[in-house]
Amino acid sequence: MAKYIIPVFLLMLHFSSCVTTNYITIDVREPAVVSFEPEIKNIVIVNNSASQADEEIQANGEKKSDLSVISTDSAKILFTSSLQQFMNEEKYFDKVDIYPYATNSGERNDVKPLSARNVQTICHERKADALIALDLFLVTAELESVSTEYFSVYNVLKAKIGTMMRVYNIDGSQLSPPIAHVDSLFMEGFNDWSKLSNSIPEINKLVNDISVKAADDITSVFIPSWKTQDRWFYSDNSKEQKNALTFVKNGKWQEAANIWGELFEKETNRNKKIRLASNIALANESLDDVDNAVSWIDIAFDLLPDSSKSDLTAEIIRYKEILTRRANNNPKLYQQLGIEPPIEEDIVE
Repeated sequence: MAKYIIPVFLLMLHFSSCVTTNYITIDVREPAVVSFEPEIKNIVIVNNSASQADEEIQANGEKKSDLSVISTDSAKILFTSSLQQFMNEEKYFDKVDIYPYATNSGERNDVKPLSARNVQTICHERKADALIALDLFLVTAELESVSTEYFSVYNVLKAKIGTMMRVYNIDGSQLSPPIAHVDSLFMEGFNDWSKLSNSIPEINKLVNDISVKAADDITSVFIPSWKTQDRWFYSDNSKEQKNALTFVKNGKWQEAANIWGELFEKETNRNKKIRLASNIALANESLDDVDNAVSWIDIAFDLLPDSSKSDLTAEIIRYKEILTRRANNNPKLYQQLGIEPPIEEDIVE
């Protein structure tokens, strides 16, 4: 479902025979990767990854343990606490809790999934309906140096993170396959980061940032999330299109759709009909009628000439893929939100 259209035009960039392509942004709610049953109200997050307390990473002869570089275990705590915070802020579950005890006493990077009995015990103790276990957490920071002109050195400091999580029902059965997440962040500059002691603030900031970002990203694995996406529509200098543009700027998509529908019925030029059908598809999507939007983008697609490689063809194909994906995702989204699918009703006849 579309949350709202931001009626701010980024730019009117593409001009071709008095045709303008207008770009806007739209917030779209996407389903979570994992679907929880409606009766699951309370979640407990368990740090089931082995401690990295014995790590002795060195750089240019400097031991990390001798410096104030953030440890992997500290980054892990930041990650789990951020994940708890973000999930609670969504108010999708009644409560998201963190289990305060270690559950994996193995060696570094030793993955030991929780047994069904462990899961049952922890859920009973924390009054949870389901459990999310962090079975693996890795974070690294490294430096790449590139020589540039005038013998100066350009440095890139980057952090990488990798996690693996499992989700369990209260009875100890796995609710989904293991969930892996890998990401990286970069910091660029001409700073002298050749010595570890010279780059501690930058390393710590980067590791903190990537830990929080990973928690934010993984929240959408468990909870339906809003994503900002780009959209576009076409206009020209005609009186009718100018009126439609005014309606769009004021968020009046129904009125704009009515104008585009009337123009579509009268239009004989193929490319103009394609653009109008695409506009009507966007109006329907903006009014949260994705099924009708798919119908209209299909009309635009069917009007495309064979073997065309034009920008218009590429744009129609791209939008068709976007709308088809939304339509396919909607049943899962409605189920996760516990709402009935909207009644199909044509917005533009």
